[in-house]
This record gives sequence, structure tokens and C-alpha cells, in this order.
Amino acid sequence: MLSQAMAADKIGAIAAVIGTVLLERDGDIVSVKPGSAVYENDKVLTGKSSRAQILLMDQTAINIGQKAELVLDKFVFNSEDDEVALKVTKGTFRFISGKVATKTPEKVNVETPVATIGVRGTEFVGQIGATDTTVALLNGRIEVANDISTQFVTNPGFGVTIDPTSGVISTPVKIPQAQLEAVLNSVSTNRESLQEEE
Repeated sequence: MLSQAMAADKIGAIAAVIGTVLLERDGDIVSVKPGSAVYENDKVLTGKSSRAQILLMDQTAINIGQKAELVLDKFVFNSEDDEVALKVTKGTFRFISGKVATKTPEKVNVETPVATIGVRGTEFVGQIGATDTTVALLNGRIEVANDISTQFVTNPGFGVTIDPTSGVISTPVKIPQAQLEAVLNSVSTNRESLQEEE
């Protein structure tokens, strides 16, 4: 009977794995492979030179690079209360919104240690570093907000930097193409991009 209860709660799956990818679930650490189910409150952890892609039931896709941590806080789909909420606590990530963002964009949020990114039907990347956090828009628009300020990014290729000490969010600036490509490579699940990293 338990397996049926678990199946009802599945919110997506691990779509791609390179290197060491672990899930922390209810205090247990489990290793994953492509096709492994993910559930609410799962924490996905990647090791050195590792990558993962998580695909949620509404076609939201999240890629994370090496030494990253991602928590799947909340996922509701096909109901009145559709919601996607995740938390990336470290590392580099790429977010491609799915059907929930198309229908109710205000209910899709990605939280980082320094700001929350409101998704407005979109694709963006983020890099959480020790000295600053950068969020760059690839498509659509995003709202980056914390207790101190809010910035809207509406031009693809533009992004903001958040200072972890003051919490100040910069005004959107054009991100150099080389920097953007480096971030995209660092979360790509193509093995070629991994060799460059090593």
C-alpha cells in the first residue's frame, strides 16, 4: 500500500546525471540515476565535476552544476493551487519554467540565500558564490527581490548581482557573453562541457 502513497506524491524525476548526484530525503542519503523519482522536500546534491537535471511534472526543468544544493520545497500541478517553489542554496543553476508558470506565473518562485526570483514565464541562470550571487535572464522576464529592494529583468542577456553582505541588488546590466556561456556550460549535461571544466 505504501508504494501507492509514494507514487501519488512524485513531483518529477531526475532526467540526467553526470558524476555524483545524491538525494537527501527524510534524513537519508540516496544515490540517484536518470529516471529516479523526486518528491517534495527532496534535497538534490551534486559532487565535484557533477551535474544533474530535474524535470518536474509540469515540464519545469532545473539544471544544477557541480557542488550545488537544491531543495524542492513545493510542487502543486493541475489544481486550483498550482505552485512551484524551490530553493537553491549553493552552486550554479538554470531554470526553464513549465506549465505552472504559463498559467499562474506569480506562483513560481526560486529562492536563493540572498533573494527570491519570481518567475514570469521564463528561462534564467543563477550562480551563488561566496562574494556575490548573479542572476541572468535568458528568456521572458524575472523579478529579483529581497527585503531591501526589487529589480525586474526584462532584457535577455541582462542580469543582476546581489551582494550577500548588504543584500543590495544591482540594477540590471548586460552580462558579458563569455560569462553567460561559462555559466551555461557549467550546468550543461553534455559531457563535452564537463571535460573543459576538468
